[in-house]
Amino acid sequence: MADERVELRPTIDRSWLDAAAARDPVAHAYALWDLARAPDRIRIVSAIVGDRTIGYLLVWLGHPPEPIVHWVGTDPRGSALADSLPPRPLVVIVPEPFRDAALRARGPGREYSLIGLRADPLSSERGDPPETGVRRLTREERSELVRFAGRQQDPVVAEYSWIDPGTEPVWGAFLGTELVGVVHAAVRLPGIWVLGGVYVDPIARGQGLGRALVRSAQRAAASDGAPVALFVREDRLAARTLYESLGFHPVTARRWIDCGTGLVP
Repeated sequence: MADERVELRPTIDRSWLDAAAARDPVAHAYALWDLARAPDRIRIVSAIVGDRTIGYLLVWLGHPPEPIVHWVGTDPRGSALADSLPPRPLVVIVPEPFRDAALRARGPGREYSLIGLRADPLSSERGDPPETGVRRLTREERSELVRFAGRQQDPVVAEYSWIDPGTEPVWGAFLGTELVGVVHAAVRLPGIWVLGGVYVDPIARGQGLGRALVRSAQRAAASDGAPVALFVREDRLAARTLYESLGFHPVTARRWIDCGTGLVP
């Protein structure tokens, strides 16, 4: 009988990861992106049975200072990865089957259900006019982005203070000359783009700016022929309705478990 013991290794089989990402690009987008762009700010732990990877932890060690862990894989034997979670405080984004294992290892935690959505590339034949009032921000507008982030109370928006729009694609929505909304292409791979930080100032909501922001990012992804994904809290029905109207459909579910950080998705 083959040895079914689970071995934890501080690395990942890149050929396995590439093949897995070809089958499910949304699940592995952050691993591929971070390995290419920020290998010094991540740690990976793989669960191995024999010579086969059954899951892994992708631990983000950049900003914010608290670790954010993407737990990938659903093989029940992958529960052994709980032993390699960083100490509290941390955030664990985990498949539902491993919720209990994560809480036993690092709980208690405040929980939110996340839904991963995906949209196919926009067709070049649509012929829709560009969105008005939305444009990609430049490096010279970073100070305006920082001021916008500082005016908001949402912790997701606070992360924009650390983004350089000269190197990271950020689209801004404007009322007159005032920046009132943002979206960031956090991952840009040939097989998938992942959007993050979709936010419109409460004073400017109800005017279609959130739709215009996401559609502008979709257009940019379409120029690369890439589908687009994003994650949304299950309880945010208005946001889900908006994304579904833009062609997004559910492809995965995750549980956000905040173990002492105060970060909110």
